Amino acid sequence: MTSNEHRSAASPTAREQVTEFYAGFNHAVTNDGETDEVAATLADDVRWTDATTGSHADRTYTGIDAVLENVIAGPSRRTDHLQALPERFIGADETMVVAGAYVGTVDGRNFDVAFAHVFDLDDGRIRTCTAYRDTALEQRVFDA
Repeated sequence: MTSNEHRSAASPTAREQVTEFYAGFNHAVTNDGETDEVAATLADDVRWTDATTGSHADRTYTGIDAVLENVIAGPSRRTDHLQALPERFIGADETMVVAGAYVGTVDGRNFDVAFAHVFDLDDGRIRTCTAYRDTALEQRVFDA
C-alpha cells in the first residue's frame, strides 16, 4: 500500500465526511429517529447556524442533541417525505461548501428548496455548519 492509500483509508477527506453526514441525515429522516449514523459525523460541541430570513433567522444550535432535534427531527416532522441532495462540493482543507436541495413532499405536494451549507471540520468531524436556503420558497411550500 502506498502512503496515499494508507492516509485515505485511515483519514477520510472532508468531502467523504460531509457525504457521510448527508447519508446519515437522509437515513434519520426516513427512519424516524435513527440518528446514530448522523450523530457520529458531528463533533460533541458542534454548532449549526441557520443563516436565513424569516422565523428561523440566525438561529444557532449547539451540541449534538440540539442539532439532531432542530436540524433533523424538526424538519422531518413537518414533511411527509424529506431528503437532502448534495449536488456540488467545493473544498479547501477542513472546509467544505455544499450546494444542493432539500426535496420531498408536504401534504402530498412536492417541494425542491435549494440550500448551501458551509462546513468546518476538525479531526474528521463536523465542528460548524452555516446553512443557507431559499426561505421565500420554503415559506410558500409550508404555508400553502
